[in-house]
Amino acid sequence: MDSRQQKHIANRLKVLKSRFIERLEGELVDLEKLARRLDDGTASAEELLSCSQRLHQLAGSAGTFGFPELGQCARDIEKRFKGFLGRDPEQGSTQEPDVLELSSGLWALISMANAQGPELAGIANVSSPEMPDPDSHGMQVRLLMITDGDRYDQLETLSSDLKRYGFDVLVSELAEFGGTAGKLPDTVSDYSAIICHYLEVDKVADVVTGIDVDPYRSFPPILCVGHEDGFQSRYRVADYGGRAFFPEPIDLPELVERIESLVEERVAGLQARVMIVDDDQELAEHYCLVLESVGVKARAVSDPLVLMEELHSFEPELLLMDIELGEYSGVALARMVRFQARWLSLPIIYLSSEDDPERQLKALSGGADEFLVKPVSDDYLIRSVKMRCHRARQLSDLMNRDSLTRLLKHSLIKQEVERERVRCRRGGYQAATVLLDIDHFKRVNDTWGHGQGDVVIRTLANLLRNRLRESDAIGRYGGEEFLVVLPQCDARAACALVQRILESFRELEFAVADTVFKVTFSAGIAQLNDFDDGDQAIEAADRALYAQKRGGRNGVTVYHPGL
Repeated sequence: MDSRQQKHIANRLKVLKSRFIERLEGELVDLEKLARRLDDGTASAEELLSCSQRLHQLAGSAGTFGFPELGQCARDIEKRFKGFLGRDPEQGSTQEPDVLELSSGLWALISMANAQGPELAGIANVSSPEMPDPDSHGMQVRLLMITDGDRYDQLETLSSDLKRYGFDVLVSELAEFGGTAGKLPDTVSDYSAIICHYLEVDKVADVVTGIDVDPYRSFPPILCVGHEDGFQSRYRVADYGGRAFFPEPIDLPELVERIESLVEERVAGLQARVMIVDDDQELAEHYCLVLESVGVKARAVSDPLVLMEELHSFEPELLLMDIELGEYSGVALARMVRFQARWLSLPIIYLSSEDDPERQLKALSGGADEFLVKPVSDDYLIRSVKMRCHRARQLSDLMNRDSLTRLLKHSLIKQEVERERVRCRRGGYQAATVLLDIDHFKRVNDTWGHGQGDVVIRTLANLLRNRLRESDAIGRYGGEEFLVVLPQCDARAACALVQRILESFRELEFAVADTVFKVTFSAGIAQLNDFDDGDQAIEAADRALYAQKRGGRNGVTVYHPGL
């Protein structure tokens, strides 16, 4: 066996182990839920049977992937479950001690997974990422401004304004690249977006698109600014591939929001989650490898009997499924998936050699959305998956995010508080929640109008999204209130972080006609580990917030029992 083959096999083993860890993430979440239901006496016989089957799988696979102790623990608990399930249901008096024993066994298994160390550090529901420098943000938005010498000062001023939002901005003259693709470094694809004057969009587009890089690594979106508005100006930008045009005077909050929207769209294209259901294991594995080669997380399922279990574990954004799966029909499986409201919006695409349009249409009526006819080229598969996952994510955002700020809605951000409280308690790390409220917001609406009030709300939302990490959750809690969840962050670090954001926010200027005004906010912080319920933590943060309001606003207060 030559070195290339050895390297390939080693890489495949790493991929298989990574898949196991991803599956284990979902398993631990579900096992924890069952443990809680055992504790409060609401677990059903069906749930116990399902848990026994999952433990059996874990017992057989954990050792193979380097976690023998975890596998042995799962095997021991599985035996207890089988013993319990074999008892006579009428013997209620003897069941309670067994239920407690099962619950304690599951908690022991979860604790063992937490103690596995760096091998399982990537499991989001077990351990969260380390807290970076307080000035850093999740998306690492880097902007490249390209201009000719005549417009350098104009973009330099815009650069200063954007830096207040936490963007990393570089202003560079087109002449530095010699106006040719060969002079422009390949690292331009490392930038999040490119901004130029609309009159220069043709030169910039020619330079950027002339770089020979990985065809699946998309180029940064181009945004244009300029003093002239009208059909011809906008058409020029669109004709050369520009994604947005902002005439002067530039609406800075809107520009910031558009930049972040385009950056999120570009990044999301590399983070899709796809499940492939096909009884041809080699073909399914091939599809997985092709998708994983461009950053898409893919999982193959060859046994329809475990489809629902795998769906809940992996939570895909797209389901690719053959219509003939041995004795099972993909059409019937698609219809069965739709039984659960959770999967009503999941895009299902058939992958099949069936090329009869009438039969395809009949199959689609069963609950799927589209047909891809085998054989499917690797390139077509990649582009199809990315496009459809992007569309699915857009629809999901419409349902789950606030229309004004694009932040999580009230109910969802509250759920995130409780989820992180459970995670930090289980993982033994610190986490905080922050409640922010814009100061004197009614005065802003009464003085400048509700439209300008919306601008202020959007501006703070954009600033929070850009200055916080991807692992942090941000939601619009109320009209002018925001709720933030900070994993791996104690109250002291959270206070310093929010104070820095406040300093940036109060420097921003809002212009109405010839008048300029500034706004501040107040914030309250609570340590999630200190509470037994997410609502209690939010209430504590709220009390700290109003203590800050009473103390003069424009600041940050950390909750303590005396408030």
